[in-house]
Amino acid sequence: MERLIFGPFELDVERLVLSADGTQLALGPKVVETLLALAERPGEILAKRELLERIWPEGFIEEASLSQNIYVLRKTMRAHWEGDVIETLPRRGYRFVAPIAPRPPVAAAAAAPAPAAGLPAARRRWLPSALALVAALVLGGLGLRMVALRGDAHTGVLPPTAQRLYALGRYYWNERSQTSLLRSLSYFHRVVALAPHDPRGYEALASAEAMMGDYGYGVPARDYAAASRYAKRAIALDPRAGEAYAALGAIALDRRNFPVANRLLEKAVRLTPKDAPAREWLGILRLNDGDAAAGYRDLRVAARLDPLSTATTAWLAQAAYFDRHFHQAIAYARQALDLDPHRFDTLTTVGLAQEALGKNHLAALTFESFSKHCASCRNEGAALLADLYAREGKRALARRELALARADVRDVGRDDLAFAFAALGKRGSALAVLAHAGTATHLAFEMDPRFDTLRNFPIYRSAPRVSS
Repeated sequence: MERLIFGPFELDVERLVLSADGTQLALGPKVVETLLALAERPGEILAKRELLERIWPEGFIEEASLSQNIYVLRKTMRAHWEGDVIETLPRRGYRFVAPIAPRPPVAAAAAAPAPAAGLPAARRRWLPSALALVAALVLGGLGLRMVALRGDAHTGVLPPTAQRLYALGRYYWNERSQTSLLRSLSYFHRVVALAPHDPRGYEALASAEAMMGDYGYGVPARDYAAASRYAKRAIALDPRAGEAYAALGAIALDRRNFPVANRLLEKAVRLTPKDAPAREWLGILRLNDGDAAAGYRDLRVAARLDPLSTATTAWLAQAAYFDRHFHQAIAYARQALDLDPHRFDTLTTVGLAQEALGKNHLAALTFESFSKHCASCRNEGAALLADLYAREGKRALARRELALARADVRDVGRDDLAFAFAALGKRGSALAVLAHAGTATHLAFEMDPRFDTLRNFPIYRSAPRVSS
């Protein structure tokens, strides 16, 4: 088995696993493959186009994905070593610059120590495969979850090809764009074809179809029906298939059937306590219940299980803001932006937390940056600025931004619009906006720290009970 060793790191070429001081690192296969492409040709400059073609031979990938992989590698390795590993050469590409330890001679490799006594031979053979599978599953929504290995009665693991396809599917599932989810579905279908009696492929298909419906990428009714079929198939193969229950819970959550969602997600967490998506969706459910503290708690667990999930980190930032942990909200939101520089919605959390800390100038700059970088976000940014300016007494600026926000309210949060009206003293207009908003908006309105200044106005005490 070929390994590349540099600094405290060991790169398993076959399984695409990177370890530091003997501990496997939480990196997806495409990230490790990026490192391998560079490490195989140390000292050479590899152009971005060459790397893209090597790592994503299927095509249809943007250069930003490569930059993100390089960023994740550097951030992860710097946590374990101060030495330089990857050098960026502007407009030329990247170069691996760390010294690689020479490979041991064959005789030395053959004389490696025997496995520790006390373990049956069959179990000693099983351990490397199982650990490699766990490392491969450190991806996307499943993150760091240590699954109970299922499969045929002899090995308990997926066939090697299915393992790789499963890991690739998880990598794309976690990106949660329409293109990446469709790719994940194609990988998971191939897993099912290779291992039709293993529930993991069906669980993964259920999660992917559920996200297709949740994000509105397809036809939600059709996507949810497919997700339910796959989840039930997984449960038929293994009644303890926790991820299947989590997918069903996510569907119930999106349909706002909160009692059913709570039952299913709590069961999923009991069955697979290290399943990051189940924890994430349970945290979102708590926020929908108006319990910011519980939502923050569950989302922190989800983020610990999967620190590379942008969606989880973005939700955690919002929960931290609702639970009045403003410094943490800013830190989490910036982590989400580090993971995905295009996740512009997290800028709103940064700005709101800065405003709550009294850093109004910084908050205004953040909201302006949000409006500038997201073409469809200008009206939402205007609503946030209107509220901020009104609270500062800059009423002319506030009215100007409010007029811009009202010009097209399709992409404006109802709670943000209501706060802007209220800050300008237009309380009737604020209630009128809330009257045409859903329950989630009312709960966000009440949890939001901006509501603290309005609690003494009796007119708003009836707001959560206003029905559309």
